[in-house]
Amino acid sequence: MELKYILFGVLLCYSAGSVLCTANSGANGKTKKLLAALSNLRGKVLSGVFGGYNNHGGEIGFSLDQANRINQYTGKSPAVYGIDCSPGWLTAAAYHEADIIECMHPQAVEYANRGGFITVSHHLPNPQYAGNRNKDGDGAFKTNITNTEFAAILQEGAPQRNRWWNMMEKIAKGLQGYKDRGITVLYRPLHEMNGDWFWWGALQDESQNGERQRLYKLLWQDLFYFMQKKGLDNLLWVWSPDQSRAFKTNYYPGDNFVDIVGLDGYVDNPTQIQGYDEISRLGKPFAFAEVGPSTTNGQFDYDWFVKTIASKYPKTVYFMPWNAEWSPVNNKNPWGAYNNGIVLNLGELRVR
Repeated sequence: MELKYILFGVLLCYSAGSVLCTANSGANGKTKKLLAALSNLRGKVLSGVFGGYNNHGGEIGFSLDQANRINQYTGKSPAVYGIDCSPGWLTAAAYHEADIIECMHPQAVEYANRGGFITVSHHLPNPQYAGNRNKDGDGAFKTNITNTEFAAILQEGAPQRNRWWNMMEKIAKGLQGYKDRGITVLYRPLHEMNGDWFWWGALQDESQNGERQRLYKLLWQDLFYFMQKKGLDNLLWVWSPDQSRAFKTNYYPGDNFVDIVGLDGYVDNPTQIQGYDEISRLGKPFAFAEVGPSTTNGQFDYDWFVKTIASKYPKTVYFMPWNAEWSPVNNKNPWGAYNNGIVLNLGELRVR
C-alpha cells in the first residue's frame, strides 16, 4: 500500500493557527507538505524505530541495524528512523562541548533517500559545565542546574551562553547537511522537560518550577529563532514531554514554535499512558516520540501497543520505539505491529 501526498502551495496553510501551518512560516514546500500529510493521515500511523546515537559506538551507536532487523522479522521497514546526535554522557575539553554533537550521518541520508522520514533528537551537553564535566568528572547531561544558572544560558557574555551558542552552531551545521540534500527533519530537542532527569528539565523542588517553565520556553524559542535565522527551512519542530509526570503543557513553548506534539513513555501496559487527551488538545499532529517497556525483560507486546493506538490514541501520526532492550525485535510480536492495517511503513507515504 502506498499513499501519495501531493499538495499545491495554496492549500498548505489556509488559516492562522491551523495545524497545516508550519511554525516557521518560511519553511520550504516539501516541509509544509509533510506537515500537511501528517495532519491528514485519517487513522493511519507511521511506524518508526530509533537507530541509535551518532558519534558513539557499540550496540547503541547509530546504524541501520534496527531497520534491517525489523525488516528481517516482519518483512517491513520503519517509515520514521531516529538518530540522536548528542550523547551527553561524554565529556570534552573546555569550550569544546560542541565536539560531542554530530547530527549528520550518511546512513540517515540513505534512509531518507529510500523514502524514510528522519527524526533528530539530542541528549545535549550541559552548558553550565566546562567540558560537560560535573563535579564528579562525569558527563553532565543529567546534572540539574539552578534557575539562576539556567538563566545565564540566555545571558549575553556569560560562559554558559557561549557554550550554548557553540552547541547551536554545531547542531545547525548538521541540520544544514540534511537541507542541502533536500531532506526534511522531524527535529525533537529538549524532550521530557517535565521530568527532573535532564539539565533542561524540571527541578525536584516544585516551588521553583514556575520559573523553570518560563526559562525552558525561552530556551526553546532561542533555539527556534537561531535555526530560523540560519535559514533552516527543512525542520518540523517536535515537542514531547514525559507521560509519567504532571505539568506537561506548562512547558509548552507555544503554537508558533511547535509543529508536532507528543509523549515519551516507557510503560508495560500501553492502555495506561497518561496525557494523551491533554497533549492532543493542543491541536497539533500527535506522536509517540519515544516509547518502550518500563520492564526490560523482553515481554513488551508491540502488537498490543499498536492495537491500543487504534483504540485509545487514534490521533497518533507516528510511533518511535527506542532501541537495545526496548526495541521491538528484542520484545514480543513485532510482526503484528508493523503489519497492522493502520500502519504505514517505509515507502508507503510519499510526499513530493
